[in-house]
Amino acid sequence: MTTIEEILAAVRTLPSEARGRLIPLLWDEVAPEDWAAPSSAWISEAKRRSDHLDTGRMETEDWESVRNRARREAGLSE
Repeated sequence: MTTIEEILAAVRTLPSEARGRLIPLLWDEVAPEDWAAPSSAWISEAKRRSDHLDTGRMETEDWESVRNRARREAGLSE
């Protein structure tokens, strides 16, 4: 029987492009009912942020602005 560690070691020998392609393939093999439940801390934070958004205490940005800032900060700006 192959262990998770052996599989991970084999995956690490793949080129990065192949590893990237493997991620969604693996994800598609996990049924939603088998997904790990989020932690109570994560749920609390999500509720807090949702409440702030609903009450106008949180500002939002459009995707283009967020993407451009992330690209600049990563040194990938055009």
